[in-house]
Amino acid sequence: MCSFFVASWTGVVKYHGPKPSMRPKQVFVANHTSMIDFIILEQMTAFAVIMQKHPGWVGLLQKTILESVGCIWFNRSESKDREIVVKKLRDHVVGPDNNPLLIFPEGTCVNNHYTVMFKKGAFELGCSVCPVAIKYNKIFVDAFWNSRLQSFTMHLLQLMTSWAVVCDVWYLEPENMKPGETAIEFAERVRDIISVRAGLEKVPLFQAMEYLLVCREQGGSSSPREFYNFLTEFQKASSKGTCE
Repeated sequence: MCSFFVASWTGVVKYHGPKPSMRPKQVFVANHTSMIDFIILEQMTAFAVIMQKHPGWVGLLQKTILESVGCIWFNRSESKDREIVVKKLRDHVVGPDNNPLLIFPEGTCVNNHYTVMFKKGAFELGCSVCPVAIKYNKIFVDAFWNSRLQSFTMHLLQLMTSWAVVCDVWYLEPENMKPGETAIEFAERVRDIISVRAGLEKVPLFQAMEYLLVCREQGGSSSPREFYNFLTEFQKASSKGTCE
């Protein structure tokens, strides 16, 4: 099915490096531009991905097809989901017969010029982390999906009516946490590796978060809603290829 989707966009995808293998105690992490990232990677390897629950036809695919490869779903609105998901992740990575686990640690779609802070969850599983760098060529179409401005159906139609989706994927050497290294430091080191390989600029989102928290502590008006608005504006800027 994934090959059918890629063919419908006239996808021209070049894969570099050894094909991922089914081994316990490893997790694959990649930069995230669109939900098609998963489709492009799944075309070559039966990954189990962690993904937010979706309504509509995407949700139907999740329940009927993607569950068969061991995908893990979560709902951001359910506070208890985090603990359940963490346990499922830990159980999955130690299973010798489970499909390789794929995580997009940015947690949001970012345009293919930048990477934002990697969330540390994927780096606390006590296993090897295999970086995957994805780079799209915008010569025919921009593969970035801004979910706040466009439905995934319309995004797919845009890709299908373009001349081609051109993409490079690099499977990089596995990385392990170094002695004395924290999960956050490990995540940043892997983000460095992916950013350099794909030619992406790192955006110091963590510093922006710290700034908003300090403002709040000093009696300012910073709030979770303000930070959410910051992310929204960042996505809008990303869609234009600028980040101020």
